[in-house]
Amino acid sequence: MRARQWIGAIFVLGLFLAASAAVAGEPSYIVVWKSQRQLWVLRNGSVVRRYPVSLGRVPIGPKRERGDLRTPVGRYFVYEKRTKTKFHRFLAINYPELSDAEVALQQGRISADTWADVWFASKRRVKPPWDTPLGGFVGIHGTGAVGRKARMRLLHDWTEGCIALTDRHIEELYELTPVGTAVDIYE
Repeated sequence: MRARQWIGAIFVLGLFLAASAAVAGEPSYIVVWKSQRQLWVLRNGSVVRRYPVSLGRVPIGPKRERGDLRTPVGRYFVYEKRTKTKFHRFLAINYPELSDAEVALQQGRISADTWADVWFASKRRVKPPWDTPLGGFVGIHGTGAVGRKARMRLLHDWTEGCIALTDRHIEELYELTPVGTAVDIYE
């Protein structure tokens, strides 16, 4: 009888821990809809959070090169989280990713060596090179401003290619998002 009680207690504890993890939990992935200026956090196929966002100053089309002011389009992941940033919180995504480098190589915009650098970073799931013609240091961050200025910034696309949320929203997203979280960015 005691063994059954222990097994039952362990089972209940397991259910409790699983439920706690789901509530506190990690997003399955993040989806950004550029045309809607929305960032969604999805868990188990359901949207659990929605945030309005601002994009790069040239919001239409995928990022192709350094300084084009576009937000990338594709599948990425969060490779680093930063708290010490002028934009309050920063979730760094792995742009340029291998698919970005492959297109650029085929079009003659990067060398085979640059492609290889991106390939190695992609395979090791680490920071991609930022010193390429494709640009880099792209992520999801706050506004870094306070009060009315922060709200006004979200009414316009103002970043150099990043995805911006209010500081309050990036704090929430920062807590929900572990390193390794997938980020899908669509037009």
